[in-house]
Amino acid sequence: MTVTWSGPVLFAAGNWLICQWFSDTGELMQEMFPEETLEPARATSRLSSTGQ
Repeated sequence: MTVTWSGPVLFAAGNWLICQWFSDTGELMQEMFPEETLEPARATSRLSSTGQ
């Protein structure tokens, strides 16, 4: 998934993320997400400074 826009849009109040991705069948998909409904991703693991 790629964010193609983050910010205000003309046709809706507030800030939005507009995202695009390819479905399992290769179809280009697009969806808008209101900023206030998003949650930060949580890291599941981290590499040490040595890369292990």
